[in-house]
Amino acid sequence: MSLDDDIAAWAATVRLTDADADAIFQRIVATPVRSATATPSLAPSWWRSFNAGFAARMVASTSPARRAA
Repeated sequence: MSLDDDIAAWAATVRLTDADADAIFQRIVATPVRSATATPSLAPSWWRSFNAGFAARMVASTSPARRAA
């Protein structure tokens, strides 16, 4: 078994269902700011953009690395 196989097997065990991921996202977005000096909560559109970028980087990082010649 290769490292890629090991990572794929691990990833298959930790995936969230769409409903669970959406529930987590909704809780993060709905969390109010608790301090008067803190910056305002981030907009849902920011979180969607951030998550899309993070997911793209995560998927790209799992592709096999090229071997040096």
